[in-house]
Amino acid sequence: MATINGIEQGISCYSYTQEFIENDDWSIDTIFEHVAAKGVSKVELVGAQTFQQYPTPRPEEIDAVLAAGAKHGVEVFSYGGYVDLGRITGYQMSREDILSDIRLDIMTARSLGAKYLRATGFEPELAPAVNDLAERYGVQIGFEIHAPHTPADATTRGFMETIEKNRLESFGLVPDFGMFIERPTEIAINRYVGLGAKRETLDWIIANRHNGMTEEEMQEHVAKNMGGGEGEKVAISEWFGYLSFAPAELDSFAAMVPYVKYVHGKFYHLELDADGKVFEPTIPYEKALSILADGGFQGAFISEYEGHAFYLNDADEQLDRHLTLGKSILESL
Repeated sequence: MATINGIEQGISCYSYTQEFIENDDWSIDTIFEHVAAKGVSKVELVGAQTFQQYPTPRPEEIDAVLAAGAKHGVEVFSYGGYVDLGRITGYQMSREDILSDIRLDIMTARSLGAKYLRATGFEPELAPAVNDLAERYGVQIGFEIHAPHTPADATTRGFMETIEKNRLESFGLVPDFGMFIERPTEIAINRYVGLGAKRETLDWIIANRHNGMTEEEMQEHVAKNMGGGEGEKVAISEWFGYLSFAPAELDSFAAMVPYVKYVHGKFYHLELDADGKVFEPTIPYEKALSILADGGFQGAFISEYEGHAFYLNDADEQLDRHLTLGKSILESL
């Protein structure tokens, strides 16, 4: 796919999670075939999804990815690894344990020919040691800033300050646009209603999400005073976690741009208006992409569809819409 204003669109294979799970005949070759049909050549591969033997894939698993890439003209641009902090129940991973896991992911990234490793699961003070590993093995590492983190919170600021102070060149950040979700998608709301939640109770939770209550306090209030059940319980848990929403902190995002290695264009559902034009009802995509471009970002913008959070299997249609939306915005900048 053509580079527009220095930004090239790519696709995360994570977008096809539902199809990958539901269809026994789907393989990495199938995913790459679908990606290539969209004119996209760069993908992010998520290790824990792709490989049966993660974090140390079997040689034949690596070979299957490389063969599919050569067949369809698809490059594994980035490899999504992570530090599994809860792998051993009751055991707190040491600094060396964490670095060991990252080293394993680096080895896989190198075997796949990936230039970038997406990393998670450690604090800013470990960034210099991670940067040393990146430089030793010739990869670039980006720590993912994902909801409920924001561009302005202490963790993000800590990484930016550490990168600046130590002049880290092989370590940076991967902002996930999910952190800009300003309100829940209607699909999420409908899912909780399907679990037994009352729409009026969900509306109250949305309106009071940022009124100072902790997750525990809101769970207790809704259960005891509003007759909340399982649907409301799940909604509160997810809205305080990976589906967190708040007014997008776009002003602080500008300060983050110089540290960005590449970008996750997260989205949950794109809609069409009356004229058939694609729009994103929950994330201010145009503003966020404008800030990236104005800040001088040059790199990959990876479409990452997470419809599988709601058990949807419409990845092709949604990715087509996202690529169209991104192209339209980038061409207008």
